[in-house]
Amino acid sequence: MEPDAESPEERALRALRAIDEGADIGAEALALSNEFTDRHTARLSAWLRRRRRASRDD
Repeated sequence: MEPDAESPEERALRALRAIDEGADIGAEALALSNEFTDRHTARLSAWLRRRRRASRDD
């Protein structure tokens, strides 16, 4: 399953289940943080590309 197919709540629940099953809390927290950062960085990059494209079209 692709990470994008899961909602943030589903990813958090997956991490909590993994922690309950003995996974490293720090590693799970870091993975969630990285997913959040990657998602928002991609959104910001897309917004900047749209802004640059719009300014060239003017």
